[in-house]
Amino acid sequence: MNDHEALPLIEAAVAGSERALEQLIAGIQHQVYRLSLRMLGSPADAQDASQEILIRIVTSLASFERRSTFATWVHSIAANHLRDAAERRDRRAMASLDAMAERLDAGLAATAHADIGSHRDDPALRHEARELGLRCTQGMLMGLDVDQRLALVLSEIFGVDTAHGARVLGISPAAYRQRLSRGRRRLHDFLQGRCGLVDENARCSCTRQALACRAAGHPVKIRNMSRSEPEPALDEGYRELSLMHRIAAVLRRTPEWKMPEEVTRRLRHVIAASPMLGHGDTSASGVP
Repeated sequence: MNDHEALPLIEAAVAGSERALEQLIAGIQHQVYRLSLRMLGSPADAQDASQEILIRIVTSLASFERRSTFATWVHSIAANHLRDAAERRDRRAMASLDAMAERLDAGLAATAHADIGSHRDDPALRHEARELGLRCTQGMLMGLDVDQRLALVLSEIFGVDTAHGARVLGISPAAYRQRLSRGRRRLHDFLQGRCGLVDENARCSCTRQALACRAAGHPVKIRNMSRSEPEPALDEGYRELSLMHRIAAVLRRTPEWKMPEEVTRRLRHVIAASPMLGHGDTSASGVP
């Protein structure tokens, strides 16, 4: 949501319009959820974080002073919250690219003699491979440290420029570029020679890994893809791109995740109870 769309809604919301506040939140909630999901990995954690971020936005809206764009302000609130949430989660999860590499290598070993071509017309396997590819992409991000992950998600997935990203994170443009460069380099080192989506000579593929899951008796469960969603051409255009652009393309090939409707309903209750609108308490404990 750009300032041309947001500023009139902000003015109306601060003046007491519940409808304007609902429209404002509706315009940013899916992006906040998508950012939360990319930073935290777990849909449940992302839902909780998104709700907390949007409540903070609602209750702080009157303090928005327009010294930055509305998008920068929203991203800053989200980034501050998600940095803390991701650090707490990472200490529990202990994700690492090395551990991920071991799992992928085990999948390759398990399918070393499999005839991948014979499964070309298996639609269920295509869905499983796509799902596994989404999980693998998220796993790569979770293997980065929090600061590198946040810079990479903002830049490669949300397309923010260096100046915007630096303002969001409260650091200098040079520091932002350094974080971004380190994150890209780590993914480069991990993907090059390993991932068939970015290196046509690499053996690893989403289909091969999905077959390995089947062979182990744990076929991939479809969680992220709507059945109405068209089949993606996962490798389309990769040969024409530089490696760094290929990495960005892999990160961007995920669906446009949307905030679950149940969270949206809870947010409506929060908005209806907002003290800015003169209705009462907005504490998280007051959300049904």
